[in-house]
Amino acid sequence: MENIVSPFRSSLILPLAAAVVIFVLDLFLPLGWMVWLPYVGLMLVPLWSSDERSPLILASTFTVFILISLAVDYLYLPFDIPAKYAIFNRAGGILILWVMALLVMKHQRIERERENLIRQLQDAIANLTTLRGLLPFCLSCKKIREVDGYWSRIEAYVAKHSLAEFTPGLCPECEEYLSAQLPEEQSLVRGQR
Repeated sequence: MENIVSPFRSSLILPLAAAVVIFVLDLFLPLGWMVWLPYVGLMLVPLWSSDERSPLILASTFTVFILISLAVDYLYLPFDIPAKYAIFNRAGGILILWVMALLVMKHQRIERERENLIRQLQDAIANLTTLRGLLPFCLSCKKIREVDGYWSRIEAYVAKHSLAEFTPGLCPECEEYLSAQLPEEQSLVRGQR
């Protein structure tokens, strides 16, 4: 239970407390004021938290506050200000709040994806081994001289310094050459017996 309550408190307590103050002010201000405008600023607070629910919770709470203040204003409406202005003002504010909530949620999702991609790239870089520089090798046997002066077969050197593995095979030219040489060698072996 503590794990559920602590993130809720840390990311929403400040904007909700400010919203209560704005709500109380809204009840005392004249009808034509754009009292929902401070709520828009409070909708930006979830940009600094990773809680996915906070934009929805804030937008819902602010919508309820706006509707309650509209009902209170309508009950105590002065005769010189038409109700259509109040309804239009509050409806526009609610629309803007929900658009902000959607944009904040999209931003949070993009941030999570970006962090995931960065983690994947860091893992890929950690697993990347590349051979670089000059490789001194023997012209005759093709062995590679290591830093310590010892000579290693090219297969052993590459396997030791990279993630590559060798699989034996024959190119078409060598296969043709060896298959032409094979009958001669077999006849020599038979003749010596």
